[in-house]
Amino acid sequence: MRTLLTPFIFCLLLLSCSSGKKAFERGDYFNATLQAVNRLRSNPNSEKALQAVKDSYPMSLTYFQGKIDYALNTNSQFKYSEVVDYYEKMNRLSDEISRCPAAMNFFPKLNYYTIELAQTRKLAAEEQYQVGLVNEKINTRLAWKDAYFNFQQTDRFAPGYKDVKRRMDDAKYNATLKVIVGQISVPRAYQLSSDFFLQQIIENLMRYRPNQFVEYYSPEAADNARIKNPDQLLKMSFDDFVVGQIYDKESVHDLRRDSVEVGTVTLADGKKMKAYNTVRAKLTVYRRELISNGVLDVTIVDLSNNSVVSQRKFPGQFVWFVEWGSFNGDERALDDKQFAMCKRKPSSPLGPQDLFVEFTKPIFNQVTPFLKSFYQKY
Repeated sequence: MRTLLTPFIFCLLLLSCSSGKKAFERGDYFNATLQAVNRLRSNPNSEKALQAVKDSYPMSLTYFQGKIDYALNTNSQFKYSEVVDYYEKMNRLSDEISRCPAAMNFFPKLNYYTIELAQTRKLAAEEQYQVGLVNEKINTRLAWKDAYFNFQQTDRFAPGYKDVKRRMDDAKYNATLKVIVGQISVPRAYQLSSDFFLQQIIENLMRYRPNQFVEYYSPEAADNARIKNPDQLLKMSFDDFVVGQIYDKESVHDLRRDSVEVGTVTLADGKKMKAYNTVRAKLTVYRRELISNGVLDVTIVDLSNNSVVSQRKFPGQFVWFVEWGSFNGDERALDDKQFAMCKRKPSSPLGPQDLFVEFTKPIFNQVTPFLKSFYQKY
C-alpha cells in the first residue's frame, strides 16, 4: 500500500506547488503568478490556479511598484539598473498572462510599462557607464574587470551607447591576465611529442575556459600580438624521464590436470573402456616490459616581481608489455589461454615517440585540472 500512496502523495504536492500557492504564501508573488499561469495552460479549469493568478498578479504589480518607489528615493549606485529589472519582471508577467486564455478572462486589460522601461533603461545605461569610467581611472586589473561588466551592462540597457563598444574592448584587454606558456625542453627525439603534449594542454584550457579573463600565449604568439607586459610565465619541464626501459622476466609453472582421457584399456571380459590419468607439463612464461615514466614540474611565475606564484610536480608512468611462453610435457595440461601464449611470438614494442605520449597522458590528466582550478580565481 505504501508504494502506491507515495507517488500519489507526490503528485498532489507537485500540483499544489505548480498552482503557485506555496510561492504566494512565501510572498513570492512573481513566481506564484508564473507557476499559476503555467498550470492554467495545461489545465484551464484548475480552480486553484485561477485563484492564484487572481491573487498574485495584482500583488506582484503592487510589490514591484513599491520596490521601484523605494529605489528611486535612495542614493544607490545602481538604482536605475535595479528599477529596470522590476519593470522587466512586471512586463513579463503581463506577457505571460496575455498568452494564457484562461488567465486573460480575469485580466482583459493588462498593464505594460513600455515607456517607463525605455526611459529607465537610458538612465541605467548612463549610471553603469559613469561607474565604468571611475573604474578605468583606478587602473588595476580587477578594476578593469569591473569596468568591463559596467560597460557590458551599459550596452545591454542601451546598445551602442556612446563609445561603450570601444571601452568594453579596452576594459577586457586590460582586465585579462596574459600568460606566456614556455616550450618544454626535451631531447630532439621527443620534441615533436612534447610539443603535441603542450599544445593539448593549451587547447584544453582554451576550449574549456576556467576564466574569460585569462589568455595563454606562446612566446611567438605574444610577440605577434605585441604583448609588452605579460603577467605570468607558465613553465613546464621534466625533472627526469625514462622512455622504454626494458625489463625481462621469466617464470616457471608446473601444471597438472587430472582425469584426462589417455587411451583405452581392455578388460578381462574383452570389453574396452576409456582410460583416465593425470597429465603434467612445465610452462615457462616470458614477459618483456618497457617502462616509461617521468615527473613534470609546473611552475607559475609572476613576471611583475619574478616571484613563484605556484609550483607543483606531476608524475606519470606507462608500462608496455608482451608475454609469450613455451612448455615441456603434455600439452593437455595447459588451458586454452596458456596454449595460445606458447604459440605467440614476441611483438615489436611501441616506438619512443608513442611511449612518450603514453606516459604523459596521466600527467595531462593531472595538470589540466590543476591549471583550470588555479586560473579560475583570476
